[in-house]
Amino acid sequence: MTTGLTRRSVLAGGSALGALAAAGAGPAFAQGGAPIRLGYVAPLSGAQEVLGAPMLLGAKIAVAQINKAGGVNGRMLEIVARDDKASGAEAVTQARDLFGQDVKLLFGAIQTASAMGMMPLLGEANATLISCAAISDGLTHESYVPNYFRISDNSYMRYRALARVMAERYPNVTTWAGVFPDAAYGFSAWDAFKDGLKTYYPSLAKKDVKILEPVLTKFGATDFKQQLTTLMQTPAEGLYNNTNGADAVTLLAQGASFGLSRKFKAVADGANEFNVPKALGKRMIPNFWTAMHWYFGGYADQPMGKQLYDDYVAATGDKFPLGYVEQGHAAVYAYANAIRKAGSTDAKAVVAAMEGMSFDTAKGKRTFRKEDHQAILDINFIEINPKDNELGWEVSNFVRVPGADVIEPPTPGQAVKFQNL
Repeated sequence: MTTGLTRRSVLAGGSALGALAAAGAGPAFAQGGAPIRLGYVAPLSGAQEVLGAPMLLGAKIAVAQINKAGGVNGRMLEIVARDDKASGAEAVTQARDLFGQDVKLLFGAIQTASAMGMMPLLGEANATLISCAAISDGLTHESYVPNYFRISDNSYMRYRALARVMAERYPNVTTWAGVFPDAAYGFSAWDAFKDGLKTYYPSLAKKDVKILEPVLTKFGATDFKQQLTTLMQTPAEGLYNNTNGADAVTLLAQGASFGLSRKFKAVADGANEFNVPKALGKRMIPNFWTAMHWYFGGYADQPMGKQLYDDYVAATGDKFPLGYVEQGHAAVYAYANAIRKAGSTDAKAVVAAMEGMSFDTAKGKRTFRKEDHQAILDINFIEINPKDNELGWEVSNFVRVPGADVIEPPTPGQAVKFQNL
């Protein structure tokens, strides 16, 4: 069974989807003229390509689906992709290049730095940006600009919801430790998780919660023995992890010799999705809960969710797509709906159409909140446990938290305020 998404499979999938799009494009081109071009700016090389490539593939699937159905207002959609190399400065360079080619409707921006770099350019360029994974609260708060929209959850929503799930599922795990990078986003996410613990343990578990000082890591570290020793010496029974990618895999793999899985009764992971179980395989640890931008199994009963999954598997052979696939897919559908509503591709008209807009996605209904352009959407979590099968693991639980239950009040231009910090 194929479980990994490789560069080769992404490229092959893109070629197959390109053929599908072209097959449905002929009549619409004749009627509507030039295609509507959407600019994709995200990492397509380096360590973060593992996120940017699946997101682009999800967007290509959306374009193929829409074009096969006749396009938007009689015109085909087309993606113009640019590699920002996970760098804010490079994102600015690529955005300016796209603006020079009259590509004004942008999406992608996986990293907060990329979104922050492009946002100040949007008004003057009469352009828009939909970010697809950057979850820093500030993007729709103190750094808010009118031409920016976020199609994903934010830090406040995600980590408070994760704490809620822990309070519901592990009411007796009342002492928590945390491990994450010594970086601004690490602390902001930790604040949201702490605020959630302090909110939901008293209200749901009817118990007080003790939160220990966090254990900090450095990006790209290869040895976590010091951090693991510290964690093992704490009285904590719950572990919050927000190390990501290779760092998370290394931390958890090295933790096996420390007895990490025996000590902690629950692991609350911020963002690793299927990357950790795919890497650990038969070394997978138990009681591992991770946030997902989209869990395909939770939306198999919805036509858009099933179609996205089926098209993705057909293109790649991978049966466990990352949630990033859905983010790119949803951004394209957001633009398609807004352009139809506006009857125009002009950024001002598209912004006006997207404000307060509700639309269907593979993850169910989404709404762009009018006040700050934050999407209101489901927050997804899955529990992964070891399993004696070919993979070495299985998805044993899925939880969907309605976004409306955990979203913060809109305060564009002002920092988010936590309830219990």
